[in-house]
Amino acid sequence: MKANSWLKRNWMWVVGGAFLSVHACTWLMQRAVRSSVHSEVTQQKDAKAD
Repeated sequence: MKANSWLKRNWMWVVGGAFLSVHACTWLMQRAVRSSVHSEVTQQKDAKAD
């Protein structure tokens, strides 16, 4: 019985999935940070207007 035959057959899918997962996570993190910064700037502008 070959223990790592699945990985040998599907290593390209594993690498591609990891690549896409990393990029999706960084994209989501950037979006969250941009949204947070945008809302903070909006709050500061509203505080200055008062």
